[in-house]
Amino acid sequence: MLREAHAFVAGSKVATLNAVFVAEGDDASLVGFIELSVRAFSDGCDSMPVPHIEGWYVEPGERGRGVGRALMRAAEEWSRTRGFTELASDSELDNDAAQLAHARCGFEEADRLVKFRKKLA
Repeated sequence: MLREAHAFVAGSKVATLNAVFVAEGDDASLVGFIELSVRAFSDGCDSMPVPHIEGWYVEPGERGRGVGRALMRAAEEWSRTRGFTELASDSELDNDAAQLAHARCGFEEADRLVKFRKKLA
């Protein structure tokens, strides 16, 4: 994900991303990012299309300082100014830290699902 964020910021074409916001540390180093795409739909949402958080990361040493919330506020503002009424995201079922971070930013759990795949020969 970090490579994709750097590519987007550098102006490279990243097919699925509509917006990327980054957070810089005091020394101008990259300490976090959030990536958004607009999906046709997202499970658990009422509106379509809907902006979806594709990636959200804050360096461990910067966590708990409001960096993640600031990135989420930027994503929310970007979405609101484009007329969207919902913002979607997801996390792995066992990623308690991500689920807590989402809850602290005002997200509510909307759905749980198990995804399947089948390799085709």
